Amino acid sequence: MTLRKWTFTVGPDEGGLRLDQLIAERTGISRRAAREALKLGGVQVDRKRVKVASKQVKPGIEVRVASDPDLPPVPDMPIPIVFEDAWVLAVDKPAGLPTQGTWASDRHDLLALLKTQRPDLRLFLQHRLDQGTSGLLVFAKDPKANPGLSAAFASRELEKLYLARLSEPLEACTVNAAVGRIRGADPGRFGCTEDVAADTQLIEPRSARTDFRPATPEETAGLVPGHWVVARIHTGRTHQIRVHLVHLGHPILGDGLYGGAPSDRLWLHAWRLGLKHPITGEPLQLEAPPTRFLA
Repeated sequence: MTLRKWTFTVGPDEGGLRLDQLIAERTGISRRAAREALKLGGVQVDRKRVKVASKQVKPGIEVRVASDPDLPPVPDMPIPIVFEDAWVLAVDKPAGLPTQGTWASDRHDLLALLKTQRPDLRLFLQHRLDQGTSGLLVFAKDPKANPGLSAAFASRELEKLYLARLSEPLEACTVNAAVGRIRGADPGRFGCTEDVAADTQLIEPRSARTDFRPATPEETAGLVPGHWVVARIHTGRTHQIRVHLVHLGHPILGDGLYGGAPSDRLWLHAWRLGLKHPITGEPLQLEAPPTRFLA
């Protein structure tokens, strides 16, 4: 992707300019490209997305612009529903689709697609999956269910299982290693405190625990043959499984960001989720079959 980003402050003599004109002058892109960035949600004024090309911005206000001419058409695909009742919606997120809006767009993501297909729903996001990761995502559909679902994800009582394919076998083990964002990394990357160089700073490293074990033949029946592992995360840090596997020297196949062997996909899938229903308290056992990895 050729994502380009700019951040600037509106000057004292620029307050009377249209936003598309201001963006064109300050970034060097055409006004047509500026209007396209606005339409897609790639412009933030004072940290809020703005889509009105004729808007005038007061001097001293910060403007952020992101433009990606390689963005594909806005997606229009059916999202598989794993579970739904009056309170909860669980879906199987396709790989390649961001969970929510990115720098350059708030129309190319799962939440936007669900809102288009189900405009009657107001969804409350509890957790996220990386763009290249497929599998289970759970939303609260009703404000009354939101606190209970949020508490379930924060309590670490739920069981979250992922499937990952590696280049080499991995024995069962547990990783307890804090994960934090690597300062200045672009694109954004995360690391474990023990792994980064002495002159590399991690932003807000937080404790993280992941259990790994080899997947059984029954669990991977019908999948592309390979070294499959089941990961159970007890915390929900960004890129946790990916970073913990790098910590072990076993990056996920296709994970180019973290040194995984080249592949046409990231071989990671949010597979199973066990939790209590936020309203009824009944146990929910949810599963998204890893169909994109079938042989």
